[in-house]
Amino acid sequence: MTDQTPLPEQPIRVLLVEDALDQALLLKAMLGTDRYEVTHAQDGGHGLTLFESKEFDVVITDLNLPGMDGFDLTRALKDLAPEVPIIAATGYSSPGYTDAAFRAGVDALLTKPFDRSELLGRLRELLPTLHSPVQSPPSVFALGARPGDVVLGCGATLAFHRSQGHDVLVFILSSGEPGSGLDLAAARKAAERLGARVILAGASDSGDDLMERQHLLERVVRELSPAVAYIPSLADSDPYRKEAHHLGRAALAGARALLAYGTATATLDFRPTFFKTVDSHISRKLEALEAFQVGGSLPRELSARFALAAARYWGRFADFGEVEPFEVIGKEGKS
Repeated sequence: MTDQTPLPEQPIRVLLVEDALDQALLLKAMLGTDRYEVTHAQDGGHGLTLFESKEFDVVITDLNLPGMDGFDLTRALKDLAPEVPIIAATGYSSPGYTDAAFRAGVDALLTKPFDRSELLGRLRELLPTLHSPVQSPPSVFALGARPGDVVLGCGATLAFHRSQGHDVLVFILSSGEPGSGLDLAAARKAAERLGARVILAGASDSGDDLMERQHLLERVVRELSPAVAYIPSLADSDPYRKEAHHLGRAALAGARALLAYGTATATLDFRPTFFKTVDSHISRKLEALEAFQVGGSLPRELSARFALAAARYWGRFADFGEVEPFEVIGKEGKS
């Protein structure tokens, strides 16, 4: 593991104005480290209201917005705070369109699709006093089929990564209904307790929009380029978790280390070869699991009792500590 990288004392406050949710999720993922604090608005009017209510260091806005478009928003923001730089993002590249954007007052223009390095480069140019020359922390990516999978399978290991200063992103393919305990609110709370960020791609495990979720997964992975990644094991009796394995295996083929964790429905074919001792971080995992409570109770497979029993069972392979087990997947690993 690499040494912890120092981070700025105060995050850079970003106002993101983007009506397309997939684009907003992608941009938030690009900026999702402790260095950036991103506030999202889906239209120009809401963006202007947010800007008037709190301070921001930079604004990133789409130009094609419902209601107040990005051109009018830029003019209004520059009237309020001309010193705050504005980065405009657009799918159009014609000279007239570009000229109109700069006349409105934007400080930089990025043409979609752009990559993370291009965006961060513009931010460094526009905010030199807020960017230190230190290297960004390495990224760690964890894929789950449903909320709870990642926390149960590798939650303590992700807490370890955060203790090392690593940036951790949890990507969940689907969730339950609001208030079910396995919804977006619970997933966010659990991720916060681990010190991680979370992206929820969908509201059910229906195959209707699986292709769209796969594309979002691939884009996020491409932009973050995680050094270490965790996915569900293929040795699982749940078809959707097996599908999550295949999607993750394809999207994360370039990760330096790719490991598979076991879920509550893992079969006897789950055969880990790497055992991470997590005695110092198991308490964070148990706190994260509590986020999935409904009416004071947890699903049995997400209970502290079950998690501790599993950690101690696998501990026989690592000096009888508390352990999270993983299958190590190489480029030529088993299918």
